[in-house]
Amino acid sequence: MSNFVVSSLKYRPKDFESVVGQNHVTNTLKNSISENKIPSAILFCGPRGVGKTSCARIYAKEINKSSIENDENHDYSFNIFEIDAASNNKTDDIRDLIEKVRIPPQIGTYKVYIIDEVHMLSGQAFNAFLKTLEEPPKYAIFILATTEKHKVIPTILSRCQIYDFKKISSSDIKTHLEFIANKENISFD
Repeated sequence: MSNFVVSSLKYRPKDFESVVGQNHVTNTLKNSISENKIPSAILFCGPRGVGKTSCARIYAKEINKSSIENDENHDYSFNIFEIDAASNNKTDDIRDLIEKVRIPPQIGTYKVYIIDEVHMLSGQAFNAFLKTLEEPPKYAIFILATTEKHKVIPTILSRCQIYDFKKISSSDIKTHLEFIANKENISFD
């Protein structure tokens, strides 16, 4: 059996340079790392499929790179926790997360919690999360991602640095499709 990999996974960005059409976000994130100005809470918002979760994963890896020895052999899995708020939207799920946040990282400087579809949290879950977001441990970074910023409560929004992702332009899509077609040896018009 061949090792077929779905193209959406095969070509998912693994670094900021491979993110398509979001230079305004990736440049700001790279600058925050180079200047060591890492916010404790970030909100990525924008349409589906534009790179919010990919950028969150890249950022999570990049902020710990300088503090981990033997970087090329490390997968960062001890430091990055991804939660889907669509299926973990109850108060108990957030309380469980808050308990995990109290444990400092085993390696590296930061523990990063990526909460995807954060707008799906219940009102009680948002309120339970608020105290931790207001006073996070210095090693905890929260990256929230949503397609519906207007559903996130204002008290959460006010504690986040907000990055608005935009639709990818037709020219960027065309250029990237040409790149993939050439790499896969596919002929195209």
